[in-house]
Amino acid sequence: MTEREAAPGRPFGVYVHFPYCAHHCPYCDFAVAVERVVPQERYTRAVLAELALRADAFRGLACRSLYLGGGTPSLWDPERVAEVLAEVRRRFALPADAEVTLEANPESCERGRLEAYRAAGVNRLSIGVQSFDAAVLAKLGRRHGPEAAERAVRTAADVVEDVAVDLIYGARRSSVATARADAARAAALPVAHVSAYALTVDAAALGEETPFARLARQGRLPLPGEEDAVAQARVIRAALRRAGLRRYEISNYARPGFEAVHNALYWASESYLGAGAGAWGCLHAGGEATRWGNLRDAPAWMAAVEAGRLPTAEVDRLGTAELAAERLLLGLRTRGGVSLDVVAPAKLAEVDALVRARLAARLGGRLVLTARGLDVHSAAVERLLP
Repeated sequence: MTEREAAPGRPFGVYVHFPYCAHHCPYCDFAVAVERVVPQERYTRAVLAELALRADAFRGLACRSLYLGGGTPSLWDPERVAEVLAEVRRRFALPADAEVTLEANPESCERGRLEAYRAAGVNRLSIGVQSFDAAVLAKLGRRHGPEAAERAVRTAADVVEDVAVDLIYGARRSSVATARADAARAAALPVAHVSAYALTVDAAALGEETPFARLARQGRLPLPGEEDAVAQARVIRAALRRAGLRRYEISNYARPGFEAVHNALYWASESYLGAGAGAWGCLHAGGEATRWGNLRDAPAWMAAVEAGRLPTAEVDRLGTAELAAERLLLGLRTRGGVSLDVVAPAKLAEVDALVRARLAARLGGRLVLTARGLDVHSAAVERLLP
């Protein structure tokens, strides 16, 4: 797409994927690579080159955030991260006070390293805790223990004000008791944001089956039942609410003013530039959108970029109908909901039915799911699709 096709002034975010990990967790279907020696300089040069290749398509849009995800971005040398951040600021005019997030594993949260990221411009750290229960962590294949996770969060909070943690429920050895304890322990730490996700064991990502997916297919992955997982989610919500963390999206909770700017762009169906091996991006223009996914293999991705080619592996074109469905699906995940204009006139009777069932509410021309409605989000959205 050209710069003339993109809607001028609309916000967008930059996502940069760092695929390298010290260990591949058995549930993870992201693009990851375990290497004894990470090609720090080569990978960084390739990221800068891809940003240059994709820049023209986003010209005229307003860059609002940078998210460094993975993989394990806390294995990326801080001086290389500084190069990437400086290039994003230069090329896309990322504001000095914009949200800049870096994902980190507890094992790589040494104070000096985190301080170097802060000096580079990172102002938000998202730590993959997953659980504070040793048995749950072991079954998830995580290499840190509960105490290391707590130390990592406290160290991060000494460096930046905006610290986020991820939790996983519905895993092996997890229960209502472990879920409640995880949420309470997270909330007692100096965190501004908590994401709590149900464990998923999707069959494959682009044909690559995860170890957990393979075990599930073979009937060898005993997990809590659906009712148990729902109960775990419920006690997590209650514990976080009591601690002052407001649920502002199905799986996300924040203290006032610390809602994730970058993720909000996804939920609002705005554009995002994805760079790096396995990254996804999306550009909205003229009532339609183009979504692309990069090559997942890091050497192949680097080779393509170094040859001056866009490293795109697949492209999806989203028309008006597809975008309307996506806006419903994503927007109704949030407390802000969606404009009623997004709902097809033929489905307004369904809106009334959801309101009568106290699954949704009309608020100032918007449709918002209630707490009960968020629990049955997929079924509610299905009723509203044309």
